Formats: sequence, structure tokens, C-alpha cells
Amino acid sequence: MFQVLAPVVVVPTTEARHALGIHLKEAGLAAWREIARCGQGLEMAHLQLTHAGVTLAICSRLRRDGFVVIELGLSDARQDGRSVTMAELRRAEMRAHGSRWRG
Repeated sequence: MFQVLAPVVVVPTTEARHALGIHLKEAGLAAWREIARCGQGLEMAHLQLTHAGVTLAICSRLRRDGFVVIELGLSDARQDGRSVTMAELRRAEMRAHGSRWRG
């Protein structure tokens, strides 16, 4: 067995940075773990997680250069546990575009 170190970039919003303070790096790692735990792929359109008492909205994507980008923002605690994969979002967009073209 061997490990591959893959680059991950975490991009917090200003609000998330202020809300998390010293917990920002831990929140980025928690976001990465939550994305992996979902087992739905690396690209998440929307995923929520609570870390250090702050409810975060997470989205992630895989860049062409191989970097994984995780964006962290603040979210509504009443929506905790919601997730949407990029594949689900793309399918919904295809359905929406398809219905427009038919009509």
C-alpha cells in the first residue's frame, strides 16, 4: 500500500473566516472528511456540516490541474444534513434545459 498526497485548496468566505477564527484549518479538514464520508464523489454542489458550533455550507470541485478546491461559507443550521452532488445538480440542469427546449 502507498499514499498519494493530493493538493487541496480551502477557500473560506470572509464571514466563515471570522466565524471560525482559530478553528478555520480544522474546519477545512472536517469539510474534506465529510466529503469523503458521503462517498458520493469529490464534487459536491452543496453539503452542510457543523464545526466548532458554526454551520457551514461546503462546495467542492476538482480542477483540471488536479487540485481539489473546497469552498467554505456560512449556512443555516435548520438545513443541517443537506447535500447535493454536482452530478445531481447537472442532471437537474439538463432536465430544466430539456423542458425549455421542448416547450
